[in-house]
Amino acid sequence: MNKESYLAITIITAVILALLVYAVSIGTEPGWLAVIGVVLTFPIFTLSLFLWWNASNTDGDIPFTGY
Repeated sequence: MNKESYLAITIITAVILALLVYAVSIGTEPGWLAVIGVVLTFPIFTLSLFLWWNASNTDGDIPFTGY
């Protein structure tokens, strides 16, 4: 995957997280459903943000991943 793909995943998961946090703040029913969504989405967001941050603009390997 290239840097743009990681950025797209980061943006998509950030939007999902923002919507879920908003859902928790307005008190959706059942409340645990939004919390499970945050728990499942946050690791994907964190990993894609890390990979986007470390990816170079050229094709190649990302340092310290996959070794």
